[in-house]
Amino acid sequence: MSFLFVSDHPALDFAATVAWRTTRPVELLGEPGDFARWAAEAGLVDRLETVSRADLTAARALREAIYRLALAAAEGGPADPRDVARVRRAAAHPPVRPALRDLGRVERRGGVREVLATLGAGAADLLGGPDRLLIRRCAGEPCTRLFLDRSRAGTRRWCSKRSCGSRVNAAAYRRRTHRHDRA
Repeated sequence: MSFLFVSDHPALDFAATVAWRTTRPVELLGEPGDFARWAAEAGLVDRLETVSRADLTAARALREAIYRLALAAAEGGPADPRDVARVRRAAAHPPVRPALRDLGRVERRGGVREVLATLGAGAADLLGGPDRLLIRRCAGEPCTRLFLDRSRAGTRRWCSKRSCGSRVNAAAYRRRTHRHDRA
């Protein structure tokens, strides 16, 4: 299985590693290796060597804090101080640092702590800055993905036009043509 990166921010894509949260939750980080693969596919590191069960538990806890805070931002709700503290603690560590290897070639190395620090710092920057006002929840059912709406009009409804948007538009088309057929 590969991960989707359509939220326009790594912290929001990380929060989306639980799919269909409100209907049939699917944990996409079921094993330590899944987190290592996600971090590499997200471009945070070239390769994440060792991920323990404890590391996975810490990653999931950070993910849930980021999701709750981003959802609060999207819905105009209050932030839980415990979630703010968890993001702050993660961001306090040194992040993954890119190293230029050659022209056009960068290397990103780090362990779990550096990856979590990078995610925490990114979440802090997003949730503490003006872009928090761009966070939206996908209108496609049963999707629960959060994304940044950078559309000119600020009216984007779906995390991805190809998946959720296409599914919603196809369902609307079927409803319209079904009503027309019955008339």
